[in-house]
Amino acid sequence: MISLVLGGIRSGKSSWAEKQFSSLNNSKPVYIATAMASDTEMAQRIQHHQSLRKAAFDTHELDFSSENLSDVLSQYAMQNTPVLLECMSTWLGWWLCTDKSPNDQLQEIKLQTSMLLACLEQFSSDLVIVSNEVGLGLVSDNPMARMFADELGRLNQALAAKAHKVVLISAGLPLILKDTQA
Repeated sequence: MISLVLGGIRSGKSSWAEKQFSSLNNSKPVYIATAMASDTEMAQRIQHHQSLRKAAFDTHELDFSSENLSDVLSQYAMQNTPVLLECMSTWLGWWLCTDKSPNDQLQEIKLQTSMLLACLEQFSSDLVIVSNEVGLGLVSDNPMARMFADELGRLNQALAAKAHKVVLISAGLPLILKDTQA
């Protein structure tokens, strides 16, 4: 089953997503982490998340310089490994931090997104995808921030269409938006 967990910063989406794997008895899930420490504060955030999940997950730190997310997911799908993928907002953000022109960045995002959505068809084990919900705030006066919000909104909609379950987390509480398994 594919689940999409949406929420704002510090909404509780990560801990909620991690709890979805607590009842697995036979296989240890993999946590695919898309964040990279670009500064001290981000390193602290990553360390905080690592300390919370401890030994409950095998961790795969995605290396943007040498790995493609859809290829990594496909490998785990072939092994029938349960996966927690966090976070689509940081994954998307890295595509916007390249030296490419904004138009080339958008083309790369579209290509990467289509490859990601195609590889989701391979999953028969549990896959929980975490992403930030950015559509509840103001429209930024910064072009890059607007492009990020627009593209993450499009990505979230595409993931929600593929997901069997979509949950919005606010103040640590889940609101089920979609559940085709109920």
